[in-house]
Amino acid sequence: MRPARPVPSELASGPFSRATALAHVTDRTLGGPAYRSLTRGVHAARELPVDHGVRILAARAALGEHAVVSGASAAWVWGAQLAAPDEPATMTVSRHVRQRRELRVREDVLRAGEVVVTARWGLTTTPARTAYDLGRVRSLTTAVQHLDALTATTRVTPDDVLACTAGRPGSRWITTLRTALELTDPGAESPRESALRVLLVTAGLPRPATQVVVRDVAGFFVARVDLGWPDLRVAVEYDGQHHDLPEQVRKDRARLNRPRVAGWTVIVVDRHQMRRPDDVVATVAAALRAARGR
Repeated sequence: MRPARPVPSELASGPFSRATALAHVTDRTLGGPAYRSLTRGVHAARELPVDHGVRILAARAALGEHAVVSGASAAWVWGAQLAAPDEPATMTVSRHVRQRRELRVREDVLRAGEVVVTARWGLTTTPARTAYDLGRVRSLTTAVQHLDALTATTRVTPDDVLACTAGRPGSRWITTLRTALELTDPGAESPRESALRVLLVTAGLPRPATQVVVRDVAGFFVARVDLGWPDLRVAVEYDGQHHDLPEQVRKDRARLNRPRVAGWTVIVVDRHQMRRPDDVVATVAAALRAARGR
């Protein structure tokens, strides 16, 4: 059997158009096992790891330099991991184009101040415009999760995002966006923490602080908790799936015992309890009432 020809260096490092490929290999070679199709007319070397960044570059190759990276893909560019590696890239164009299964293409008119040129990814919506897009969804919890993640990795402010609403009074889910901006907190370290905070606040409980540092009577650091009411010494911790590991469970129990010794009430909520939101709210509300009576 004849050994496979190595992939030319020009085709090894990222996605490329069919026209670019045919300058280096034959059409038959391009359809062989050394290459894969990412979307119509765009290919990559089979050995190239395909993360979301590669999908963005493939979308750029397919749609051209005037398409704008937007939505969850723009959030990915700005450091917020809202797009999975296998998730199609989201792009915005100013004119209608044929939809492709491997891409998410939106048709919209973006204002001059809502787009910037990034070194590697080309035209990309600004953090403010990205937040405007990601905060306009049906679910308030999802909107807050998006905005928490984006504000944690950028310096975008609610006022920056609200500026994008000017002149767009009929935009879809604009009320959800405004409410989500009021609830946004860049201190959240996971989507589940964001969901837990939204649950408690929308149920009428006082808004908790995020990433609260617990200190002992001498002022020394004891622990840091996900959510808390320092004046009442009540904390809520979200216990994620990775905490199912026995060693991690042991470490977490030891960590959460420290604020309890310092006089704090610590409530742990996991994914199973989140399926019974009324019970979670009732438990936290009872802890807050008890703390006020101390």
